[in-house]
Amino acid sequence: AMSCRLALAWALALLVLGGPSVQAQVPFARDLIPSRTSLARVGLERQWLAVVPLNDTERLLLISRSADLLFAQTNHGSVHTYDAQSGKLLWSSSLGQHTPLARPVSANSYAVFGTSGNVLIALDRKTGRLIWKMSLGTIPTCGTVCDEDRVMVGTMDGRVDAYSLREKGPKGEMKIRTKPVQAWGWQTSGPVHTLPLPAEHMVALGSSDGRVYVVMNNERTSLYRVRTGGPIGEGLGSYGTRTLLIPSADYNLYAIDLLTSDSLWTFASGGPVDQAPVVAGEEIYCINQAGSLTQLDPATGNVRWSTLTQGAQFVAVGVSRIYLRSWNKDLYIIDRASGQVLADPAATKQRAGLNLREFGLSMLNRFDDRLYLGTDSGLVLCLREIGATQPRLLRDPKALPFGYIPPEGIKLAPPPMPAVETPAEPGPETKDKEDAAKEQATPPADEMAKPAPKAKAAAPKAKAAARKAATAKTKSANPPGSE
Repeated sequence: AMSCRLALAWALALLVLGGPSVQAQVPFARDLIPSRTSLARVGLERQWLAVVPLNDTERLLLISRSADLLFAQTNHGSVHTYDAQSGKLLWSSSLGQHTPLARPVSANSYAVFGTSGNVLIALDRKTGRLIWKMSLGTIPTCGTVCDEDRVMVGTMDGRVDAYSLREKGPKGEMKIRTKPVQAWGWQTSGPVHTLPLPAEHMVALGSSDGRVYVVMNNERTSLYRVRTGGPIGEGLGSYGTRTLLIPSADYNLYAIDLLTSDSLWTFASGGPVDQAPVVAGEEIYCINQAGSLTQLDPATGNVRWSTLTQGAQFVAVGVSRIYLRSWNKDLYIIDRASGQVLADPAATKQRAGLNLREFGLSMLNRFDDRLYLGTDSGLVLCLREIGATQPRLLRDPKALPFGYIPPEGIKLAPPPMPAVETPAEPGPETKDKEDAAKEQATPPADEMAKPAPKAKAAAPKAKAAARKAATAKTKSANPPGSE
């Protein structure tokens, strides 16, 4: 493969690649790059193409996104950061030692946060320069998640730790700490593979113990927890300002009112739900392990349409179509309005001639309509629908933030919703399984992580905390999370 790549001169590669942006140091065989013709046959075109600078023994392990950055991580501990829309290489840096795996990094307005082994690292967002690094004392089992005030990471021993990034200066202004300090730690009963989901005043934490813990984001205060019948999926979801979406291996996707803990609806998917739900405007997408993709109504959880694929993985939501990848990396293309399969893997690979099988890396884009693919040899490809020159965001940037509490507070009695089974009460089978697992589990070390009552029973506490947060908001313009 390496000799084939080196067979072509870079000048020839430039002629082949073209496109709005090309960043590369190593030439690639021409047949590795999908042609404009084959892409056009399925309604796609290249947005940009980049070649990650790798040495002979280095391989690309992971591509991931923040709102405006694309990160490419290698087995040598390197992270290469690109502008997500132009493909311009912004900087390259090191997260540390050689590694057989990589966890997603995250970014706020001033830093990028990643892990290497048991070390948490902060890099300058503009330059990639090391700001600080610190030992976690354990191995992370999910990527980092951050906002302007804190960075969070889940670990193998079942903890989620949050580190404060800013403090008040002598005049009351917020300034960035030279070293983070631990704000709080939360103990669950199993390894944490779920990315934490920050909200305006709180954060939702999912665990392999089958629970989601909703806590205040700036102090060690529990609001409530929701118990499901299986491990929580890789990512939680949010719709609007209050709907928390919980994917579970117990076959269900749960919708919970973040501020009151009330159950809104439950969707039985027919299989374990590992992938994070995708919210695009007024549509919620859920895909289970078997590849059954369903579009749901956000208000009721009613099924608008459902389409069965063969274990496909969700990639992106386009303007009018949805893109998934089959087990052998071919594309599924689904009509967004009807759920009709517009092109299955046979159509995209054999009839359209679009061969993407060397692009073994992809990511779930929950930000906009772009498709991002990569090869372990360092080629990163961004695709778009033909004519979609400007990215189409899945969430209105002018919308109120998730967890927003109006100055007048929240209503004690939300509008009535259809009666559904609360996720705090799994069916007999899943409940029996969880009860058996509880008997074998080691009791959490953290007092706050003791088994909790039903989610609904915690509602008054959540409402009181929400009112407290709303009151604090009206008294101070300082962002939450400062000490």
